[in-house]
Amino acid sequence: MASWVGLMLIFWGGQIAIGKRGAAVYPHHVWWILAPFFLAILWAFLQMASFMPSAWHHPFWTTSAATLGNVVTGSISINPQQTLEGIVRLLAYGGVFWLALQFGRNERRAHFAFYTIAIVAGLYAAYGIAVEITNDRMILWYEKKTYLWSLTSTFVVRNHFAAYAGLGLLCTTALLWQKARTAISGVRHPKERRRLLLEYFAGRSWPLLAAWFLLAVALLLTQSRGGFLVTILGLMTFFLAIALGHAAPRRWVAGLAMATIATGYLFFLLSGEAVGDRLEQTNLAQEDRLRVYERTVAAIQDSPLLGTGLGTFKEVFRFYQTEDIGGIFHQAHNTYLENALELGIPAASLLTLSVAGGMLLCGFGVVRRRRNTTYPAIGLAASVLVGVHSLFDFPLQIPAVAATYAFILGIACAQSWSSQAHTERP
Repeated sequence: MASWVGLMLIFWGGQIAIGKRGAAVYPHHVWWILAPFFLAILWAFLQMASFMPSAWHHPFWTTSAATLGNVVTGSISINPQQTLEGIVRLLAYGGVFWLALQFGRNERRAHFAFYTIAIVAGLYAAYGIAVEITNDRMILWYEKKTYLWSLTSTFVVRNHFAAYAGLGLLCTTALLWQKARTAISGVRHPKERRRLLLEYFAGRSWPLLAAWFLLAVALLLTQSRGGFLVTILGLMTFFLAIALGHAAPRRWVAGLAMATIATGYLFFLLSGEAVGDRLEQTNLAQEDRLRVYERTVAAIQDSPLLGTGLGTFKEVFRFYQTEDIGGIFHQAHNTYLENALELGIPAASLLTLSVAGGMLLCGFGVVRRRRNTTYPAIGLAASVLVGVHSLFDFPLQIPAVAATYAFILGIACAQSWSSQAHTERP
């Protein structure tokens, strides 16, 4: 993925260099997003560099040198190779965001992008449902070894597919809202509005309706408590953003929001028994995650400024894991704590600030734009969905979810300026 994104960036940059196209958005237009992101990347590079002051190197290297009896080249990172992999991942997601930002300024492209996400997510949901119906405990051609009785589609962990399905359901709902608004634009008689809506949804909008149905069913069949709750939160954020903007009368928004929630609740009653049982059985005091959070905080306190190296949580946490925490933890199940441990609090804050900058731009787009408010509202809602989910899981450390979110945020940010705004350099 990183290679393909890099090639696309080279091709895009080459076209600009030879004068075949101009950039739709230049770096100075989104400096508050790019600056903290690249500062965090720069620090990650320094973490793996051996020329940093030896007093800053992780104590692991001193211990290794004493054990091996020879000179060991140290670094701030406990595992420079993992740090390099983490940098490549972040740059790939950043590249997806940047390309989406450039090509998403065109309204037709933006609509096609979100439509594609909705349909593709619906197809993944259809595959997952088919696997459940046939009782085929496989992930494509691999044997399924975990979550045997939960829908995971092509993902290994149900929570991660739930996050992906939530993003797809959000895009699908937003597009259906946009189409409904277009269908009844200028029509004042309620009866005529209902007739037009039925005709529109029964006609050209059936793929979106099918995708919405499949995603709603698949989300419930994952039995993911967190995925279900953050999807509802994301949908509520979307409708709140639309209501605060100028896209439509608030009574329309309230009516559609209530209809969506009522439909979701109906799905929950019909097929969400397992999710309901898991929600009732939730007891954070009995889960290992709270202990993992406590031990992660203890690790952060030992190196709050320098960190231990991007991507090194697994190696570091084993030194802090206590006997009452069973199993091997590859992630902290809290992306913010994990970033603070690996990058140090200052650099982790910069990385979070970069994403918050994108959310801020989408928020301005919702408030300022008179047309196409749907697109920045999707970006804002998607950010809330993955941002809250990252408090108790690690969806953004799964490439499929992270790349999809970066794509959504890039398109949403691109549409946060009015079509009359001059973002291109004269």
